[in-house]
Amino acid sequence: MAVGGAALALSLSGTSPAQAAANRVCAKVYVQGSGWTAEKCANAGQSVQVGAPGGGRAVEAVEMAVAGSTLCARGYRQSSGWGSEKCAASGTRITLGSAGSGMRLEAVVFGVQKGTMCGNSYVQGTGWNPTWYCGVDGETNAIGTTGQNKRMEAVGFMICRSTANC
Repeated sequence: MAVGGAALALSLSGTSPAQAAANRVCAKVYVQGSGWTAEKCANAGQSVQVGAPGGGRAVEAVEMAVAGSTLCARGYRQSSGWGSEKCAASGTRITLGSAGSGMRLEAVVFGVQKGTMCGNSYVQGTGWNPTWYCGVDGETNAIGTTGQNKRMEAVGFMICRSTANC
């Protein structure tokens, strides 16, 4: 598993690496024609949503990180298909897609090594999906669409304390 990216300032007080489970998520997106949104972060049990839902502009890139676990993700880009999987240690950012390319990011597959992470997306012509898609302890899930030529306009992520509270 490759690990890379710039470190985030995320506090993991009180957890050792052996006990750690994902407990915080941070994300920002590059919106076509607008640039990067402000980064938003949420603790376990809360969601973070970034982008311009209903604005008619595509998300070109997603930058994200989690605290407390390794995050792995990959993106599905317009005309390119699935990119390679990227993994990052706790508190380290990964970027999916290509900011400023004019190419929309249509889907994201994501998962954390330890803990439960959920995601959602606002898709052109559909809006927010009524269901949050979750993976537990290394399971992955996807948000967005593939093969439909639809843009994601916003994404949401959440770390859950348990599968029962997602």
